[in-house]
Amino acid sequence: MKRLFAIYVTLISLLGCALFLYTWPFSDVNVQNEWFLLLLFAGAVALLDRYLICLPPSGNSFTLESSIYLSLLFVFGLKYTLTVLILGGFIVYFTHLRKMAWWKHVFNFSVYTIMICSAYYVYIVFGGIVGDISSSYLFAYVFCFLTYFILNAILMSIYFSLHSSVNFIVVLINTVKEVVYIYAVTMIVSLILSILFYFDPLFGLFLYTFIMLLLSSTFHQYSRLYEKLEDDKVYIEQLLNSLPVGLITIDNSKSNSFINNSATTLLGLDKKEIKQLVEQERKSEKNSYFWGIMTRCDPFQQVKVSYERDGKEKIFLVSQSNLHNLYGEIIGRTIFFLDITEMEQLTKRIHQSEKLALMGEMAAKAAHEIRNPLAVIHGFLAFMNENLHERDREQYHIPLLLKEIDRINAIVEDMLLIAKPSAPVMKEAYIETIVQDVLSLFQQTLEAKNIRVHVRLDHVPLQLDSKQMMQVLYNLLHNSIEAMEEGGTICIYSDVDETYNMYMYDSGSGIPTHMQETIFEPFITTKSSGTGLGLTIVKRIIENHGGTIALHDSSEQGTTFVIKLPIRR
Repeated sequence: MKRLFAIYVTLISLLGCALFLYTWPFSDVNVQNEWFLLLLFAGAVALLDRYLICLPPSGNSFTLESSIYLSLLFVFGLKYTLTVLILGGFIVYFTHLRKMAWWKHVFNFSVYTIMICSAYYVYIVFGGIVGDISSSYLFAYVFCFLTYFILNAILMSIYFSLHSSVNFIVVLINTVKEVVYIYAVTMIVSLILSILFYFDPLFGLFLYTFIMLLLSSTFHQYSRLYEKLEDDKVYIEQLLNSLPVGLITIDNSKSNSFINNSATTLLGLDKKEIKQLVEQERKSEKNSYFWGIMTRCDPFQQVKVSYERDGKEKIFLVSQSNLHNLYGEIIGRTIFFLDITEMEQLTKRIHQSEKLALMGEMAAKAAHEIRNPLAVIHGFLAFMNENLHERDREQYHIPLLLKEIDRINAIVEDMLLIAKPSAPVMKEAYIETIVQDVLSLFQQTLEAKNIRVHVRLDHVPLQLDSKQMMQVLYNLLHNSIEAMEEGGTICIYSDVDETYNMYMYDSGSGIPTHMQETIFEPFITTKSSGTGLGLTIVKRIIENHGGTIALHDSSEQGTTFVIKLPIRR
């Protein structure tokens, strides 16, 4: 492709130079008598080449030197125009000596020569007369312009296509789209300039050059101002996108909006979807209350709203304020929201801790008051159970009373364990060993209920209090067995990453949805006879080991808990 590019540049350069030499403008142009005007025209071309007109926001720049060539063509003819072209080319070359390679100057000169010569002959063929400006030559003007600009588009599109290895048709279409309005402006300016040159070339040249330089300066200032505004806009957008707060601004005309990256991340939607929902262009099937809040027009502050995303509930703190312009007029609104789910969970845990602390304090105070009378009652009942006849024992429900006394005592023991948990005594142990020890305690129950147990645990040494971990696994296994009717499956397996993750699955009926969030709170139970303290104790023990326990999954097909324990290397 580079070779083709070099061949193309060489051929166009040779063709343009040959065409210029064939025409040889100096034979008919009296340079000695018209040198001053020729230099003025050439200088004007060089100035227009230097002071381009910048067009924001595209950043494209263009020059109207073609309008000078075309107007000279209509008023003074081909050779005069080519003389101005060569003189202007020398001025441009020496002023851009270090900025652009010489072969590019030659190529540009050749392209202009080809376009000017072709446009001139088309102008003559369609009845145009040099030196006479008249509306009767309208078709000649139009076809002259079309020839000039079509050649320009084709020659430059081939150049850029070969240079960038992009399809020629694509480059041509893009080129025409970008410069068609410039061609239209050039055509109109050329006709006006032709009239000025026809009556007074010197005045017309000065007026045109002055206006073009003024336009160039104005557009440069406008372009710099636009670039500064764009830089400020990009800076502010980067700043807003870096915030962890979701931010949405909507103006009253709904023509302009801004949605930062945090908003899309928090809501799990793209910017187009968010804009449509906020502007009520479409309705959401879920989170209707949240989107109802977002569509309100009145200001509000710190409203807690739940939001479901990916099957999980989030809590957002939403606020809205009016958006004002420089004159204090309300032009829109700003919505910002913060994910406070973790904060809410932390607050909940703090309340939980306070509740446990209060319960522990009450339990500690009540323990001595309860356990002593219980011991006396239990002693008398045990004495009666041993000495009464079986008929009397059944009549007075002595075994049942003893069982309930033991149950009360177990509740007191659990409350004391929560109130004053003993610090774990850490030793190196393997979790699979503890699991096997606990399973042996349930061996008869498992066989009686025909429950299958599958164990697949990684052999990784952990720092554990084996006694406390046995209590954890005992509670979990006991719950799993009670959750299943006759026949079922318990699976205990693990995976290892930064932590040791142990999963315990049972094929029971699952935990009701409304209880899943509070399952680890005290006195929450699905059983009619349970104390509701077992999982609370389990959670406390795991946390004292530096780990976590969570309900991984629960449905009618079964329940899975996951315990994550740190690996101390």
